[in-house]
Amino acid sequence: MPGSVLYNLRYGMTRRVVLQYVAPVGALFLSACRTAAPGSGEDRPAPAARPVEIRAQMVEKQDVSAWIQRGLDQDIDGFKQKNPHITVVLDTVPGWTDAYIPKIIALSASNQLGDLLWYPPRHRSHLAWGLSAKLVRDLMPLVTATKYDLNQFYKGALEHNTWEGKLYWLSYISEPIVPVIAYNKTKLNLLGIPEPKDDWTFDELAEWARRGTGPDTFGYFRADAGTSPFSNGPYLRQWGVEPVDKTGKRATFMDTRDAFVAALTFRYNLMNTWKVSPTPAAGPINVMELFGSQRLLAVDIWPFRIQIYPDTFRDFEIGIVLTPVVRKGDRRRSMLNEHVFGITTTSKAPEEAFKVLTWIAGKEMNVQGLVQGQKGPIARPDVWADQRIYDKWPAYAKLRPIMEQIEPDFPVANFRGEEFDSAFAGPYSEMERGNMAPAAAAAEIQQRCQTVLDKEPS
Repeated sequence: MPGSVLYNLRYGMTRRVVLQYVAPVGALFLSACRTAAPGSGEDRPAPAARPVEIRAQMVEKQDVSAWIQRGLDQDIDGFKQKNPHITVVLDTVPGWTDAYIPKIIALSASNQLGDLLWYPPRHRSHLAWGLSAKLVRDLMPLVTATKYDLNQFYKGALEHNTWEGKLYWLSYISEPIVPVIAYNKTKLNLLGIPEPKDDWTFDELAEWARRGTGPDTFGYFRADAGTSPFSNGPYLRQWGVEPVDKTGKRATFMDTRDAFVAALTFRYNLMNTWKVSPTPAAGPINVMELFGSQRLLAVDIWPFRIQIYPDTFRDFEIGIVLTPVVRKGDRRRSMLNEHVFGITTTSKAPEEAFKVLTWIAGKEMNVQGLVQGQKGPIARPDVWADQRIYDKWPAYAKLRPIMEQIEPDFPVANFRGEEFDSAFAGPYSEMERGNMAPAAAAAEIQQRCQTVLDKEPS
């Protein structure tokens, strides 16, 4: 309209008239600049973020609480520098899940949960804390709000922590279950026995173990593979055996009966027929003592022992080889082991908790955890692509193709995963002691595991 600043600027005011309008505006602008904080570079300094304490509850464990505290002390990836308003407090519970889980349930009942919770899933048991117990929240709203890139994790790990589109946990440790064998290179050279190879079959492993077995020496022991279908998951899958169907409600050992009996028979023969492995029939087996005293040449191990064994056993050189397959050229099967963290449903600072969560699940925190020998790996492609890991621990290169195709743990629908494992372990252990034939053990395992699956959800 005529007389407005916009009208007069458009339709031709005199220079004097323009200055009448512009000068006061300029004066206001200069005044504002003069009152800005010195050295701020802005008209007004941004307000400081409010101080927030994030309480993270977990077991007291070297690769969990101790490494996270060490990461804070070292300020890995500059987390503390970037987030000076966040104080992370580690609320630890000594012991394992038998102490930790009751403590968390009690804290929840008294409304004393913190912001982050740790969990070591067995057959997706951690999902119960999101679905039925309501202890942890769906992370997807925070993922969406922050545009967090979930493609930083392998598909198998995301599948493991998701139910019906809701992501309840992020990986902290995620690794292939017992994928390699550690062996005593020094003693093999003294005995004139060749080192095992990555493409071996189980039959070749057995023959090699027979050569290495003597009056005071065993050639091989399943060691970390243990007696449960969790630690034996990749072994069973390698034989074509899947413990349950996709619903997690039906035990399926006997769907592939011949293959299952063959897998059990191989383990039975190692101890009772070929006698190349120590047997629990003679009493408890101290793997570390047998391997350290060089009376046991080779053992199945978890990935983290790639870092630990060289520092533990210094009297001989250790080699690492992939666990065998049934037939030459078989696709190598796997199963995922995880430690995870989630954000509680009662957290009053979920955004800050998410920053802490994505830091402990982040690339640099996990590269350093491996390089410094403090924790197991994580299911992140960018971590597995980092050459610093292989410069320090060359054997990890053998695991990278396995992680790129990692398969999730099988589900137990009623979340009775540890009970399912115990049902398997009973007949299996009796078979290893020579008290039960493999075929009889197979039938007993099927029956006992199905009984567990038929129970009400825990």
